[in-house]
Amino acid sequence: MAKPTDKTIKRLFALSGNICAFSGCTLPIVEGTVTGEICHITARSPGGPRYDPSQSDKDRNGFGNLLLLCGHHHKIIDGEPRLYTVDVLRDIKAIHESAAGRAEQPTDLIFAKILLNDLNGITINQNSGNIAINSPGTIQAHQVHVSTNRRSISINAPPGTIGSDQETTRYVKYLIDRYNKFASADRMRTSKFSYGAISKNIESNFGAPWRLLPTDKFDAVCEYLQQRIKRTVIAKSNAANGMRAYSTYMEFNTR
Repeated sequence: MAKPTDKTIKRLFALSGNICAFSGCTLPIVEGTVTGEICHITARSPGGPRYDPSQSDKDRNGFGNLLLLCGHHHKIIDGEPRLYTVDVLRDIKAIHESAAGRAEQPTDLIFAKILLNDLNGITINQNSGNIAINSPGTIQAHQVHVSTNRRSISINAPPGTIGSDQETTRYVKYLIDRYNKFASADRMRTSKFSYGAISKNIESNFGAPWRLLPTDKFDAVCEYLQQRIKRTVIAKSNAANGMRAYSTYMEFNTR
């Protein structure tokens, strides 16, 4: 069966802003686990919702016929094809991409391959080990059926990313924890503090979750977090008393 190209899904992911296209939904498409799915506006195969027999395979799998949705909303639109018509879905796509879209990033290709692997029917059940897909030096297969008792599938950071290195991962986590500790203690805060917001801010600023950013972005991510720490009320107060807000990367890894 024909499928979309890596290039097409890379573009689709960038213009999705890594958010489900369904109006009002804020679930990410990829955030440590794969929560999103590739949706065909006109179905991929006969018998599917909104299938158009006159459409070519190229158009059926082209950018204009595709949406990225969370699994919940994918089921909703495919379960109600009379309500979610081709025209309605095209409007949803156009509005979402106009509001959430951004420029393509090199790491978007990673997410494109992940989403295409999911589209190609890789099923994982009751597995407690590691799985390599399309990886040099491993056994290759068109379909993989593995069992797991876990509720979600974690994505291991590819080689050359911040998350693939133990020391860089530990330091970024340290800075995030440091920021959350200082910012959450601010008694002048008028809204409920979100511990996950800083990671989402990094993704918004750098175009991908920090674990999947290339290692050449490590210094920039650290500088971003350090500046955020310095701007907290507690860090400013500590600085006035000659107390530092965080350890440097070298200090942290020589403890």
